[in-house]
Amino acid sequence: MNLLHSKPVLSKQEVNALSQEGKGGVDPRFLKQEGSEAFTGNELLVKGALEAGVSLMTGYPGSPVSDVFEVIATIAPYLSEKGIVAQIASNEALSTARLNGARQAGIRAMSVMKSVGFHVGSDALAVGNLMETRKPQGGGLVVVGDDPWNETTQINSDSRFLSRHLHMPLVEPATFQELKDWINSALDLSGVGDLHVTYLITTNLADGGGTVTLKPHPEMGVSSKSKTTLSSEKIKISDSVLIPPHTSMREATLEERFARVLQRANELGMNRWFGPLKKKMPVGFIAAGLSFCYLREVMELLGLWDHVPVLKLGLTYPLDKNAVGDIASRVSHLVVVEEKRGFIEGQVAEILVDLQQSGLLYRPPALWGKKFPDGEEGFPSKRGLNASIILKTLGPSFLRWKRFFPTLIEEKVLKELEEIADTRASSFEVPARTPTFCPGCPHRDSAVANLAVKKRLKDPLFAKQKGISPTDVIFHGESGCHSMLQFAPNEGLMQNYSGMGVGGGTGAGMSPFVTNKQVVFLGDGTFFHSGMVAISDSIKNNQEITYIILENQTTAMTGHQPTPGNATDVMGKITHSQNIEGLLRGMAGDKVFIQRVNPGNRDEYEKLLEEIVVKPGVKIIIADKECSITLHRRTNAQKKAVIRELGFIPREERFNIATSVCDYCLECARQTGCPGLTIEETPYGRKIATDLSTCVDDGACSKTKACPSFEKIIIQRSSPVPARKLMDFDASKLIPPQIIPMGKRWSAYTAGVGGMGAGIVNAVLVRAAVKEGYKASFLDKKGLAIRNGGVYGHVVFSAAGEISSPVIPYGKADLLIGLDILEAARAMDPRMNLRVAHSSRTRAVVNTHRNETILSLMGREDFDPGVLEEAMQTRLCADGYLGKDFAQISELYIGSKLYVNMMVLGAAFQKGWIPLSMENIFKAIQETVRKADLDANRV
Repeated sequence: MNLLHSKPVLSKQEVNALSQEGKGGVDPRFLKQEGSEAFTGNELLVKGALEAGVSLMTGYPGSPVSDVFEVIATIAPYLSEKGIVAQIASNEALSTARLNGARQAGIRAMSVMKSVGFHVGSDALAVGNLMETRKPQGGGLVVVGDDPWNETTQINSDSRFLSRHLHMPLVEPATFQELKDWINSALDLSGVGDLHVTYLITTNLADGGGTVTLKPHPEMGVSSKSKTTLSSEKIKISDSVLIPPHTSMREATLEERFARVLQRANELGMNRWFGPLKKKMPVGFIAAGLSFCYLREVMELLGLWDHVPVLKLGLTYPLDKNAVGDIASRVSHLVVVEEKRGFIEGQVAEILVDLQQSGLLYRPPALWGKKFPDGEEGFPSKRGLNASIILKTLGPSFLRWKRFFPTLIEEKVLKELEEIADTRASSFEVPARTPTFCPGCPHRDSAVANLAVKKRLKDPLFAKQKGISPTDVIFHGESGCHSMLQFAPNEGLMQNYSGMGVGGGTGAGMSPFVTNKQVVFLGDGTFFHSGMVAISDSIKNNQEITYIILENQTTAMTGHQPTPGNATDVMGKITHSQNIEGLLRGMAGDKVFIQRVNPGNRDEYEKLLEEIVVKPGVKIIIADKECSITLHRRTNAQKKAVIRELGFIPREERFNIATSVCDYCLECARQTGCPGLTIEETPYGRKIATDLSTCVDDGACSKTKACPSFEKIIIQRSSPVPARKLMDFDASKLIPPQIIPMGKRWSAYTAGVGGMGAGIVNAVLVRAAVKEGYKASFLDKKGLAIRNGGVYGHVVFSAAGEISSPVIPYGKADLLIGLDILEAARAMDPRMNLRVAHSSRTRAVVNTHRNETILSLMGREDFDPGVLEEAMQTRLCADGYLGKDFAQISELYIGSKLYVNMMVLGAAFQKGWIPLSMENIFKAIQETVRKADLDANRV
C-alpha cells in the first residue's frame, strides 16, 4: 500500500469501467500541473513520466519499484485518455527490448525494474544501446531500483557497474524534486546522445517521498491515439541491426555520443558546485544521489555547509572530467561519498591520473572514500549509508582539519559523535520477527503438505511399506511469496536459490549426480517470466524433478499485478488469458505427468505428492488456489453488497479454538505458523486462541488434525445485529494539549507490523504537515509488510526550509509511535541500523499488546513486553513515555484491533507531542482513511 495512496487499489474491473468514463476516480494529484503536492518516490516516477511526455511505460514489478505499477493501475483512465500505453512485460528482457522499438519509432519510453531484473534485461540493452535512431525527440530510460541495505533484493547489487559495462549513461537523482524532474532531463540526454540511459534510484528514494513543485504535462505527439507511420526504406540497417560488421561501426561512435551527453548534462545543470569558489581548501567532497543528501545534512548539522566545496553529480557515468579537475585543483584532500563500492571513486582516480599525465594537474589531491588516512575507517562498501554513518566516518577528520574551518565548533562534533555512541551504549535483546505467509495463503497448504511428505519419504519404515528407497527430497528455491519457505515453520523446503525462474536449472546441475528426489516451487508469475523455459529444459534433458506450480492468479509478492494468466492487464483492459495447463500440455504432449489440484484438499494433495515425487522424469503439479488477499477483497465486497441490500449477513461460518479444550501442545502453530493464531493467557495457563482481527477462517489450522479444540461456528441471522454501543464520551471535556514547540525541524518514527496501518499514520502526519505549511519528507519502509513482517516509517517536518534526506539520523527522532512493542524496541536496538531514540529528545507512545512472532507462537522463543518497556525508557527523555495496551482498548470499545494506529496517534497528540493542529490532523485523516473505517472511529 502506498503511503499517500492508502485507499484500496481499484480492481481491474473497476479500472476498466472507469476507462470508459474518462477521468473518473483518478487521484487528482496526478492531474495537477502547477502548485505543490506530496508524493511517494514511486509515484514521482510516474508523475515525472507524465511531465516528460513518455508514451510508453513498461517494466517488470520488483521491490523497491513495484509500486509504480500499482500507481499506473489507479490512473489508467487518464493514461488511456492521453494515449499513453502502460504494459507489464513478461520479463525484464522483453521490457528493455520495447525501448529499442520505441526509440526507433521516435517516442519516449520508460522501463522500470529492480536491480536483479536489470541483469535479465541487459542483453537487449547491450544491443539496443549501440543502435542509432537519429531521432532526438525519442528516448529510452531504464529505471533501476537498487537496495544498498539488502532488505528487499536477493543480492548486494550495484547497478552502476552494469550500466557502465553496457555503455549506458547513468543519472542519479538526489532529492524528490529531482526524482520527478530528471525523468525529463534523462530522456533529453537519451535523445541527444542516441543512447539508452540508466536512471538509478535506491529504496530510500523509492519508498520515501515529499512535497514537490508540479509542472505541466505536454501534449502527446506520437501516442496510441495519434500513431505514426515508419518507412522501412528509410531505416538504415547499419544503424539498427547490431550484428557484425555493423557492431564495430556503432561502437566507434560512442565517444562522440557520450560527449554530447556530457555537454547536455552541463547545460541542464545536472552537475552542481556548492560552497566556496576560487579558493584553496584543505578538503572537498564529491557525492551523488541520497549520499549527497546525507552529506549535506551532516555539513548543516556541524555548521560547515557553504564553507566546504562540494561537487554534486547528477550524471555519474560518464563523469565530467573538467568538473572533477576543477575541484581537484582547489583542495588537498578529495573525499568521495557514495554507497556500496567505489564506482565514482574509481572514475575520479582515473581522471586524476589522466590530468596529471597530461600536465593539467601538477599535484593531485589525496583521494579518500572507501579508505581514509591514518588507518581510519572509510565509508563502508557493505550495505548503505545514512547521515550518522557519514558523521561517524568524517568526524575525526574534521577535528584534524578544524583550524581550516572557523565555523566548526569542536564541542559540537564531539557531542554529535557522543550521541551516536550513546545509541549503542547498552544492549537488549529484541526477538526477530520473521515473515510468513498471510492468513489463508494457499502456499501454506502446499508447505504443510510437502513438509509432511518429505518427512515420510525420508522414513525407512514408510519407504519400505511403499516399496521404495528412502529419499531426502531437495527443494530448489525460486522467487515469489514462496521464497519465505526458508523461514519457520517451513525449514526444509528451500535448500538453495539461483534466481527467478531458474530453480530447475539448479536442479539440472545436481540431478545426474545424486540419488535425491528434487522439487521446485514455481509461482504463476515466475512461470510466465522464465519458468516455462526451465521446464522445457528439464523435459529436454530427462531430468528427475517435480515442479509444483503455485497458481494463485496474481503476482502477489510485489502487490498483486496481473500475470499473463489474467483476463485484464495493468490498465484494466481486456486481454487474452493464457492457460498454464494448456501451455504445458502443448509443450510436453503425453510424455510428462501433469495434474491440477486444490492444495486446500490436504489429504488428496499429500497422497498425490507421495506417489509423484518418487517417480522418474519430469512431473508437474498445478496447485490451483487463489491468493487469500484477492479472494477476501472480493468476498468482503460481496458481503458489503448483501449488507447494503438486507442490512445483515444471513449466514456465516467461522472457525474458532475452544481454549478450554486446548492443552497448549502448539502442534497447530508449529505446523502452520499462521498469524491468525495467537496466545492467550487464561486462569489455566497459556492457550492457543484465534486472533479475530486477523483470522480469515480458511481452516488451515484445523487440517493438522492435532487436537479437538477446533470448532466450526455457524452464525445465522434473521435481522440486523444491534449497533455496538460505544462508551459515553464527551469530547468537549478534553483538555486541549499543550503542544511542545517544534523548533527548526521535527521528526517522528513509526514502528509496526504489516496490517497495523503504520503507513496510514505516516500519511496522516505528512498530509497534515503540508496543510500546516511545512516542508515534509518521509520514508515508508514496507518490506514484507503483509506477511507479518516489521514495517517502519520516517517523517520529517521543517518550517525553515528544505529537508536534506528522509532518513532520521541516529538518536534524532522527536517522537516514536510504536504500534507494536517489539518493533518499537527494535528501533532502539543498538544492533540495528535504525537507533532513532535518544534520552535528550525522544518521546514515545507505545501499544504494549503482545503481538506474537512466528517463533514465539511456535514456542521456540519468548519475550516479555514489560522488560522491553523498561529497556526502552532508558532511551527516552524524562516523562517521555506512554505505554498502554491500545489493542485491548480498541477491541473492547470498537470491536477490532484494527484501529490501534489512530488511537496511538491520538494519544500522542493529546500528550502535546505532535506539533500540528487538530483541525489539520482531522482533515488529513478524512483524506487518508477509508470511509468505512472513518465512520467506525467517530466518537
